[in-house]
Amino acid sequence: PDDAGVYAVYDQKNTLRFIGITMKIASTIQMHMRDVPAMTTAVRYYSSKDPSKESLQNLWKEWMQDAIEETGSVPDGNMKGNTAWLPKKQGKPELRVTGGKGLNDLSVPLQDILKQIVQEHKIVAFIKGTRTEPQCGFSYQMVTELTNILSTDFQVVNVLDEVYNPGVRDAIKEMSDWPTIPQLYVNGEFVGGCDIVLEMVANDELKGLVTQ
Repeated sequence: PDDAGVYAVYDQKNTLRFIGITMKIASTIQMHMRDVPAMTTAVRYYSSKDPSKESLQNLWKEWMQDAIEETGSVPDGNMKGNTAWLPKKQGKPELRVTGGKGLNDLSVPLQDILKQIVQEHKIVAFIKGTRTEPQCGFSYQMVTELTNILSTDFQVVNVLDEVYNPGVRDAIKEMSDWPTIPQLYVNGEFVGGCDIVLEMVANDELKGLVTQ
């Protein structure tokens, strides 16, 4: 769930690695899966749709005390100086196709703007959601693989943003002649959707392409 709550993260050996408090459990776990995947294998959580800060802090203290009694120490992720579980510095903001005044405000066709974007920027991913909060599993996978290879050195266009990117979701499908989102462009050329990108990652082809 994407409610507030307290959560505990376990690694592949079922060792407790971190206990945290968050206002959005699902989004936070996705972040950990992206940043520390080897240590994020299983999760235990308590969620509440209307928690108070005090109640969450008290529950966190209870879970932490239980962990100390069971293992003799705090989880290593909660030790002073361990920053692995903290949010990473946010990357580049998403590209905005329009000025937020709608398609009628455009002086050129939308597809011409999209063509200019993919030509001006070396790597552009058209996804559902943002770089830090993808809104579908396929978009999450594409952003994760690009981030693993390039850190933040790529551009993202959120096709669900109807304020600044109205019509982009359909326009990019027409431009690429590809029916689904996400889509990846490199050096002005359409590479493919999520399945193709994952296949290229498995064959070690994507890194060579995007680093040319």
